[in-house]
Amino acid sequence: MFATKTWTALISVLAIAACGGGGGNNSSGNPNDPGGGGPPPPPPDSARQTTDQPDLFADEYQVHVIYAVPQDGEDNELDINGAIAGSVAAANEFFLAASGGKIVRFDFTTDGELDVTFVRLPDLDAEYAANGLFAREAIQADVVAAGFTAPRKIYLVYYDGTNDRACGGAPPLGTGDPVTVLYLQGAVPGFLPCGDNPLAPAIGPAGYWEWSAVHEVVHAFGYVDTCAPNYNASRPAHVGDDPSDLMYAGPEPWLPTTVDPGQDDYYGANVPAACARNLFFSAFLEPRDGDQLPPNF
Repeated sequence: MFATKTWTALISVLAIAACGGGGGNNSSGNPNDPGGGGPPPPPPDSARQTTDQPDLFADEYQVHVIYAVPQDGEDNELDINGAIAGSVAAANEFFLAASGGKIVRFDFTTDGELDVTFVRLPDLDAEYAANGLFAREAIQADVVAAGFTAPRKIYLVYYDGTNDRACGGAPPLGTGDPVTVLYLQGAVPGFLPCGDNPLAPAIGPAGYWEWSAVHEVVHAFGYVDTCAPNYNASRPAHVGDDPSDLMYAGPEPWLPTTVDPGQDDYYGANVPAACARNLFFSAFLEPRDGDQLPPNF
């Protein structure tokens, strides 16, 4: 089993309070670090951003968050009321525990706040929803057209619109596409409506949207590959052996607690040598133990 390493801050000279997105005052000085204790963070400054702001961690691979609303959709201001920032903080807290000591490097501003960009999309909600499972591709096209093309960023889009096929979507493996999407008002027949799940506050606990956020982002990182011993061929890019696995898909209820419990499919010491990538060595995680990128990224 890989040893859990003590994480050293990338910027140790700063003492940054991550407002609304970093889980409180971090003794490490890194707002991506969800630890550190203290009271819940205050909501972020209400000033809305419509462009990607200067990065706290320049030249690092990172995940940029977007709040996107269709042309005819109601703007619930999730980017400026602290809802998305809190949920992302709870998601990273979950990932820290589930991975045994790593976190996703999210994009923070130079002020130490989670950088959440607002995008009003050009098409109607029904037009995106008509694409079904391929709505992600349509949203990605409009996000890229809006200028979100940074070569070292993957984009996590909180889409405040509907979809009747899924609550989230990620790029097919091997495409190198940079955009993942959560359909906040999705409603798949026969299942609990996606929107019935709340976004968790920064203090947690994590729930469906937080699990889904890191699940879809890990897909965008390039997982799960077909080389995994427990690969689920009927649900591509997933494992099928353990519903407590972050990347599980199958007939049992998904209640994730761990990133690759056996460390034998996509993360950790027992991943087959035949697998070209191991999430432990992803360039998008901290502490950074490697420079692996999604294929064709």
